[in-house]
Amino acid sequence: MISTSTRYQIISNNMARTKATIEKDPVVKRETDYYLANIKNIKTIDDFIKNDRLFKYAMKAYGLEDMAYGKALIKKLLQGGVADPLSMANKMTNPLYKEFAKAFDFAAKGAAATSAAGATTGAVDRYIQQTLEKTEGDQNQGVQIALYFKRKASSITTTMGLLADKAVLKFVQTTFGIPEAASKADIDLQVRNLEKYLNVKDLQDPKKVDKLIQRFSAMWDMNNATAASVAPVLTLFGQSPEQGFSVDLMMSIAKLRPGGV
Repeated sequence: MISTSTRYQIISNNMARTKATIEKDPVVKRETDYYLANIKNIKTIDDFIKNDRLFKYAMKAYGLEDMAYGKALIKKLLQGGVADPLSMANKMTNPLYKEFAKAFDFAAKGAAATSAAGATTGAVDRYIQQTLEKTEGDQNQGVQIALYFKRKASSITTTMGLLADKAVLKFVQTTFGIPEAASKADIDLQVRNLEKYLNVKDLQDPKKVDKLIQRFSAMWDMNNATAASVAPVLTLFGQSPEQGFSVDLMMSIAKLRPGGV
């Protein structure tokens, strides 16, 4: 089986071609054509939510596919918008909700919301990227997480931002050998512990992000070398199988500083 690092590099070095292939997929093309032909005709939140096909496309585009059933929640989210610091979108722990509310900003733009870039070309670009990542994840979840982290890294500006995104946290825990059980600790303790391993300012430096991905890829392959042969393919936000390291080795790795990052 090809390594996580090798597969990630193949995709990264040929991203435009890979996306073009995804776009030409008959199912993806059909859904995208329908979306672009109809989204601008949607003028209200109710119309948006009632059109199941458009709504599910948009939810998938913004990484919320698993929440497409929660239409009452999303309606309230969109009604609140993003301008008010106390709105639901701004209070949600998962930043994806705010991104969605900002893209489909009916609260501020009204009927013009679905003509904005975030709701049209932006949504399509994200849909293609999500489809690409999910396709890769069906073969190797590590590649999916690496691609996701590369896309999200520059938008993370606080340590709390690492904790808010389950996939990003999985990336960090894997990269530095932090046990998943650490997530059960008090939130302030979690923040202090993560700051020992990673300075979030480094996420603004593409070279440092690439180094983190290299380290993650190596750790992912070591952790999953045995489990991958017996466990079913996992989704991006799923739980990883039993680790292939002893506790002593895991603790030793966890103590390593990210040299050069």
